Amino acid sequence: MAVQVDIFGSCVCRDIFRYVDNEKYQVNRCISNIPITSLYEESVQVSKDFLESAKLTQYEKKMLRILMRRNTVSLLEKSEANVLIMDLANEFMERWEVAIGERTISLAVPEEREAEYEAFFGKQPFSIIKKYSMLEMDMESVEACLKQFVESIVKSPENPMGYDEKNIIVVESLYTPDILGNDGNIHGHDKKYKLHEYNEWLRRAYMILYKYIQDCKVIKLPEFTHSTENHIRGVNPLHYMGDTYEYFKQALDVLNKYSYVNNVDNLYKEKSLKNRIETRAVRTTMMFTLEKRINDLSSKLKNMESRLLSNIKN
Repeated sequence: MAVQVDIFGSCVCRDIFRYVDNEKYQVNRCISNIPITSLYEESVQVSKDFLESAKLTQYEKKMLRILMRRNTVSLLEKSEANVLIMDLANEFMERWEVAIGERTISLAVPEEREAEYEAFFGKQPFSIIKKYSMLEMDMESVEACLKQFVESIVKSPENPMGYDEKNIIVVESLYTPDILGNDGNIHGHDKKYKLHEYNEWLRRAYMILYKYIQDCKVIKLPEFTHSTENHIRGVNPLHYMGDTYEYFKQALDVLNKYSYVNNVDNLYKEKSLKNRIETRAVRTTMMFTLEKRINDLSSKLKNMESRLLSNIKN
Protein backbone atom coordinates (compact mmCIF):
# COMPACT_ATOMS: atom_id res chain seq x y z
CA MET A 1 0.00 0.00 0.00
CA ALA A 2 1.34 3.44 -0.96
CA VAL A 3 2.58 5.79 1.74
CA GLN A 4 0.23 8.78 2.06
CA VAL A 5 2.25 11.99 2.14
CA ASP A 6 1.62 15.70 2.49
CA ILE A 7 4.05 18.20 0.98
CA PHE A 8 4.53 21.60 2.56
CA GLY A 9 7.49 23.42 1.14
CA SER A 10 9.27 24.79 -1.88
CA CYS A 11 9.59 23.47 -5.42
CA VAL A 12 12.44 21.24 -4.16
CA CYS A 13 10.02 19.05 -2.18
CA ARG A 14 7.51 18.98 -5.01
CA ASP A 15 10.11 18.11 -7.64
CA ILE A 16 11.23 15.02 -5.71
CA PHE A 17 7.89 13.47 -6.59
CA ARG A 18 8.66 13.69 -10.30
CA TYR A 19 11.17 10.91 -9.61
CA VAL A 20 9.47 8.61 -7.10
CA ASP A 21 7.52 5.47 -7.89
CA ASN A 22 3.82 6.37 -7.87
CA GLU A 23 3.01 2.94 -6.50
CA LYS A 24 5.06 3.73 -3.40
CA TYR A 25 3.79 7.23 -2.61
CA GLN A 26 0.48 9.00 -2.89
CA VAL A 27 0.42 12.77 -2.39
CA ASN A 28 -2.60 13.90 -0.40
CA ARG A 29 -1.89 17.60 0.12
CA CYS A 30 0.68 19.68 -1.80
CA ILE A 31 1.00 23.19 -0.39
CA SER A 32 3.70 25.50 -1.70
CA ASN A 33 4.55 29.21 -2.08
CA ILE A 34 3.50 29.70 1.54
CA PRO A 35 6.24 30.45 4.09
CA ILE A 36 5.75 29.41 7.72
CA THR A 37 6.54 32.99 8.71
CA SER A 38 3.44 34.11 6.77
CA LEU A 39 0.97 31.74 8.44
CA TYR A 40 0.10 33.97 11.35
CA GLU A 41 -0.51 37.26 9.59
CA GLU A 42 -3.99 38.80 9.37
CA SER A 43 -6.24 36.76 7.10
CA VAL A 44 -8.36 37.95 4.21
CA GLN A 45 -11.33 35.88 3.10
CA VAL A 46 -11.21 35.68 -0.68
CA SER A 47 -13.19 33.66 -3.19
CA LYS A 48 -11.99 31.75 -6.23
CA ASP A 49 -13.84 34.24 -8.45
CA PHE A 50 -12.02 37.12 -6.79
CA LEU A 51 -8.62 35.79 -7.90
CA GLU A 52 -9.76 34.59 -11.31
CA SER A 53 -8.41 37.63 -13.16
CA ALA A 54 -4.90 37.12 -11.82
CA LYS A 55 -2.59 35.82 -14.56
CA LEU A 56 -1.48 32.79 -12.60
CA THR A 57 -1.94 29.04 -13.00
CA GLN A 58 -4.90 27.45 -11.24
CA TYR A 59 -2.52 25.88 -8.73
CA GLU A 60 -0.87 29.26 -8.04
CA LYS A 61 -4.27 30.89 -7.57
CA LYS A 62 -5.23 28.16 -5.11
CA MET A 63 -2.00 28.66 -3.15
CA LEU A 64 -2.50 32.44 -3.11
CA ARG A 65 -6.01 31.96 -1.76
CA ILE A 66 -4.71 29.65 0.99
CA LEU A 67 -1.96 32.16 1.78
CA MET A 68 -4.42 35.03 2.16
CA ARG A 69 -6.89 32.98 4.22
CA ARG A 70 -4.04 31.68 6.46
CA ASN A 71 -5.62 28.23 6.62
CA THR A 72 -2.58 26.08 5.77
CA VAL A 73 -2.46 24.40 9.17
CA SER A 74 -6.13 23.50 9.15
CA LEU A 75 -5.77 21.94 5.68
CA LEU A 76 -2.85 19.83 6.89
CA GLU A 77 -4.82 18.79 9.97
CA LYS A 78 -7.68 17.55 7.78
CA SER A 79 -5.36 15.45 5.62
CA GLU A 80 -5.44 11.66 5.95
CA ALA A 81 -1.70 11.39 5.25
CA ASN A 82 0.57 10.39 8.10
CA VAL A 83 3.88 11.60 6.57
CA LEU A 84 4.77 15.26 6.11
CA ILE A 85 7.61 16.28 3.79
CA MET A 86 8.74 19.87 4.20
CA ASP A 87 11.55 22.37 3.82
CA LEU A 88 12.13 26.04 4.64
CA ALA A 89 13.27 27.42 1.28
CA ASN A 90 9.94 29.22 0.78
CA GLU A 91 10.86 31.50 3.66
CA PHE A 92 12.91 33.57 1.21
CA MET A 93 9.96 34.57 -0.92
CA GLU A 94 9.84 38.37 -1.16
CA ARG A 95 7.34 39.96 1.22
CA TRP A 96 4.91 42.70 0.26
CA GLU A 97 2.67 44.89 2.36
CA VAL A 98 -0.53 45.54 0.43
CA ALA A 99 -3.35 47.89 1.36
CA ILE A 100 -6.97 46.85 0.83
CA GLY A 101 -9.05 49.85 1.71
CA GLU A 102 -8.08 50.72 5.27
CA ARG A 103 -6.50 47.32 5.94
CA THR A 104 -2.92 46.26 5.31
CA ILE A 105 -2.04 42.64 4.66
CA SER A 106 1.25 40.81 4.15
CA LEU A 107 1.92 38.68 1.05
CA ALA A 108 4.71 36.29 0.13
CA VAL A 109 5.50 36.63 -3.56
CA PRO A 110 7.19 33.97 -5.75
CA GLU A 111 10.15 35.48 -7.59
CA GLU A 112 9.11 34.04 -10.95
CA ARG A 113 5.62 35.58 -10.66
CA GLU A 114 6.53 39.05 -9.41
CA ALA A 115 5.30 40.75 -12.59
CA GLU A 116 1.94 38.96 -12.42
CA TYR A 117 1.53 39.86 -8.74
CA GLU A 118 2.45 43.48 -9.53
CA ALA A 119 -0.22 43.62 -12.24
CA PHE A 120 -2.90 42.16 -9.94
CA PHE A 121 -2.11 43.85 -6.61
CA GLY A 122 -1.00 47.12 -8.16
CA LYS A 123 -4.53 48.12 -9.13
CA GLN A 124 -7.76 48.90 -7.27
CA PRO A 125 -8.87 47.88 -4.70
CA PHE A 126 -5.23 47.16 -3.84
CA SER A 127 -2.20 49.34 -3.31
CA ILE A 128 1.35 48.03 -2.84
CA ILE A 129 2.90 49.85 0.11
CA LYS A 130 6.23 48.14 0.66
CA LYS A 131 8.45 45.29 -0.53
CA TYR A 132 11.14 43.74 1.64
CA SER A 133 13.43 40.74 1.99
CA MET A 134 13.29 38.09 4.71
CA LEU A 135 16.81 39.15 5.67
CA GLU A 136 15.10 42.14 7.31
CA MET A 137 13.04 39.94 9.68
CA ASP A 138 14.55 39.36 13.11
CA MET A 139 15.23 35.76 14.13
CA GLU A 140 13.15 36.05 17.31
CA SER A 141 10.03 36.56 15.21
CA VAL A 142 11.09 33.70 12.91
CA GLU A 143 11.60 31.38 15.88
CA ALA A 144 8.20 32.31 17.34
CA CYS A 145 6.52 31.36 14.03
CA LEU A 146 8.43 28.08 13.73
CA LYS A 147 7.61 27.17 17.33
CA GLN A 148 3.92 27.93 16.84
CA PHE A 149 3.86 25.92 13.61
CA VAL A 150 5.47 22.89 15.25
CA GLU A 151 3.03 23.01 18.15
CA SER A 152 0.13 23.04 15.68
CA ILE A 153 1.26 20.14 13.47
CA VAL A 154 3.03 17.69 15.81
CA LYS A 155 0.79 15.00 17.26
CA SER A 156 0.20 15.17 21.00
CA PRO A 157 -2.63 14.43 23.48
CA GLU A 158 -3.78 18.01 22.93
CA ASN A 159 -3.35 17.75 19.15
CA PRO A 160 -4.44 14.27 18.01
CA MET A 161 -4.78 15.41 14.37
CA GLY A 162 -1.06 16.16 14.04
CA TYR A 163 1.83 14.15 12.57
CA ASP A 164 4.08 11.92 14.64
CA GLU A 165 7.48 13.60 14.91
CA LYS A 166 9.17 10.56 13.38
CA ASN A 167 6.91 10.92 10.32
CA ILE A 168 8.00 14.50 9.60
CA ILE A 169 10.76 14.49 6.97
CA VAL A 170 12.70 17.72 6.54
CA VAL A 171 14.55 18.19 3.26
CA GLU A 172 17.38 20.63 3.97
CA SER A 173 16.92 22.66 0.79
CA LEU A 174 19.63 25.28 0.31
CA TYR A 175 20.69 27.55 -2.53
CA THR A 176 23.37 26.19 -4.86
CA PRO A 177 26.47 28.36 -5.30
CA ASP A 178 26.66 27.85 -9.07
CA ILE A 179 25.37 26.24 -12.27
CA LEU A 180 26.90 23.31 -14.13
CA GLY A 181 26.29 24.47 -17.67
CA ASN A 182 25.68 22.51 -20.84
CA ASP A 183 29.18 23.55 -21.96
CA GLY A 184 30.62 21.46 -19.12
CA ASN A 185 31.78 24.54 -17.22
CA ILE A 186 30.69 25.98 -13.88
CA HIS A 187 28.99 29.37 -13.99
CA GLY A 188 27.87 31.78 -11.27
CA HIS A 189 24.25 32.62 -10.56
CA ASP A 190 22.74 36.02 -11.20
CA LYS A 191 24.25 38.60 -8.85
CA LYS A 192 20.78 39.47 -7.53
CA TYR A 193 20.88 36.35 -5.34
CA LYS A 194 22.58 36.87 -1.97
CA LEU A 195 23.44 33.19 -1.83
CA HIS A 196 25.77 33.19 1.17
CA GLU A 197 23.40 35.30 3.27
CA TYR A 198 20.38 33.18 2.24
CA ASN A 199 22.08 29.92 3.16
CA GLU A 200 23.40 31.21 6.48
CA TRP A 201 19.88 32.35 7.36
CA LEU A 202 18.37 29.01 6.28
CA ARG A 203 20.89 26.98 8.28
CA ARG A 204 19.97 28.95 11.39
CA ALA A 205 16.26 28.45 10.67
CA TYR A 206 16.69 24.67 10.24
CA MET A 207 18.53 24.50 13.58
CA ILE A 208 15.64 26.34 15.24
CA LEU A 209 13.15 23.93 13.65
CA TYR A 210 15.08 20.89 14.92
CA LYS A 211 15.03 22.33 18.41
CA TYR A 212 11.25 21.92 18.41
CA ILE A 213 10.98 18.73 16.31
CA GLN A 214 13.83 16.70 17.72
CA ASP A 215 12.65 13.33 16.39
CA CYS A 216 12.03 14.40 12.81
CA LYS A 217 13.93 12.77 9.93
CA VAL A 218 16.37 14.90 7.92
CA ILE A 219 17.56 14.57 4.33
CA LYS A 220 20.60 16.82 3.88
CA LEU A 221 21.52 18.52 0.64
CA PRO A 222 24.81 16.96 -0.54
CA GLU A 223 27.93 19.09 -0.69
CA PHE A 224 28.95 20.50 -4.09
CA THR A 225 25.37 20.39 -5.39
CA HIS A 226 24.92 22.42 -8.59
CA SER A 227 21.99 23.93 -10.41
CA THR A 228 21.35 22.90 -14.00
CA GLU A 229 20.47 24.77 -17.17
CA ASN A 230 18.00 22.00 -18.04
CA HIS A 231 15.55 22.09 -15.13
CA ILE A 232 11.90 22.03 -16.19
CA ARG A 233 11.31 25.26 -14.23
CA GLY A 234 14.37 27.05 -15.63
CA VAL A 235 17.63 28.15 -14.01
CA ASN A 236 17.44 28.97 -10.31
CA PRO A 237 19.60 28.31 -7.20
CA LEU A 238 16.84 25.94 -5.97
CA HIS A 239 16.61 23.99 -9.24
CA TYR A 240 19.07 21.13 -8.84
CA MET A 241 20.54 18.63 -11.28
CA GLY A 242 18.53 15.46 -11.84
CA ASP A 243 20.86 13.17 -9.89
CA THR A 244 20.21 15.24 -6.76
CA TYR A 245 16.52 14.34 -6.92
CA GLU A 246 17.48 10.72 -7.48
CA TYR A 247 19.43 10.94 -4.23
CA PHE A 248 16.40 12.46 -2.46
CA LYS A 249 14.28 9.60 -3.80
CA GLN A 250 16.72 7.01 -2.47
CA ALA A 251 16.76 8.68 0.94
CA LEU A 252 12.97 8.84 0.96
CA ASP A 253 12.74 5.12 0.17
CA VAL A 254 15.12 4.32 3.03
CA LEU A 255 13.16 6.43 5.52
CA ASN A 256 9.89 4.80 4.47
CA LYS A 257 11.38 1.28 4.59
CA TYR A 258 11.12 0.64 0.86
CA SER A 259 14.89 0.18 0.69
CA TYR A 260 17.46 -1.39 2.99
CA VAL A 261 20.54 -1.07 0.79
CA ASN A 262 21.97 1.80 2.84
CA ASN A 263 21.16 4.44 5.45
CA VAL A 264 20.50 8.14 4.91
CA ASP A 265 23.83 9.31 6.37
CA ASN A 266 25.83 7.03 4.06
CA LEU A 267 23.78 8.09 1.04
CA TYR A 268 24.61 11.71 1.88
CA LYS A 269 28.34 10.95 2.21
CA GLU A 270 28.43 8.97 -1.04
CA LYS A 271 26.61 11.67 -3.02
CA SER A 272 28.78 14.43 -1.52
CA LEU A 273 31.94 12.50 -2.44
CA LYS A 274 30.71 11.90 -5.98
CA ASN A 275 29.81 15.58 -6.34
CA ARG A 276 33.22 16.62 -5.01
CA ILE A 277 35.06 14.40 -7.51
CA GLU A 278 32.94 15.56 -10.45
CA THR A 279 33.33 19.21 -9.45
CA ARG A 280 37.09 18.84 -9.15
CA ALA A 281 37.22 17.24 -12.60
CA VAL A 282 35.21 20.08 -14.12
CA ARG A 283 37.36 22.74 -12.45
CA THR A 284 40.56 20.97 -13.51
CA THR A 285 39.33 20.92 -17.10
CA MET A 286 38.38 24.59 -16.85
CA MET A 287 41.83 25.46 -15.50
CA PHE A 288 43.52 23.44 -18.26
CA THR A 289 41.40 25.16 -20.89
CA LEU A 290 42.14 28.59 -19.40
CA GLU A 291 45.86 27.82 -19.23
CA LYS A 292 45.83 26.69 -22.87
CA ARG A 293 44.04 29.88 -23.93
CA ILE A 294 46.58 31.98 -22.02
CA ASN A 295 49.47 30.11 -23.62
CA ASP A 296 47.93 30.47 -27.08
CA LEU A 297 47.40 34.19 -26.50
CA SER A 298 50.93 34.58 -25.19
CA SER A 299 52.29 32.81 -28.25
CA LYS A 300 50.29 35.07 -30.56
CA LEU A 301 51.55 38.17 -28.74
CA LYS A 302 55.16 36.98 -29.08
CA ASN A 303 54.67 36.38 -32.79
CA MET A 304 53.17 39.85 -33.20
CA GLU A 305 56.07 41.35 -31.25
CA SER A 306 58.59 39.52 -33.43
CA ARG A 307 56.90 40.75 -36.61
CA LEU A 308 56.83 44.34 -35.33
CA LEU A 309 60.52 44.24 -34.45
CA SER A 310 61.28 42.72 -37.83
CA ASN A 311 59.35 45.48 -39.60
CA ILE A 312 61.13 48.14 -37.59
CA LYS A 313 64.56 46.72 -38.51
CA ASN A 314 63.58 46.61 -42.15
